[in-house]
Amino acid sequence: MMNDIYADGIGNVRLAGTNVRIDLLVVGDQPDKDGKPSMQKKAELIMPLSGLIRANTQIQNVLNQLTEKGVLKKNEKTEEATKETKQ
Repeated sequence: MMNDIYADGIGNVRLAGTNVRIDLLVVGDQPDKDGKPSMQKKAELIMPLSGLIRANTQIQNVLNQLTEKGVLKKNEKTEEATKETKQ
């Protein structure tokens, strides 16, 4: 039986040996001290480094498709920063 886990975001990502551990976060019931929604750890995703690399490629492909369809727009500042980092 498969269990689905919903996450509003990702928290801490760390490498532990040959595995990557990713904290999955959800919006908590109580706001933080500033009245903003607080994020709470819901679960932890553990996968081999090779799985993370494949997942990154798949996610990037989806983002590229959404950009091509006009659902998302490219952030020119982010693109320029990425280009400068690669040089």
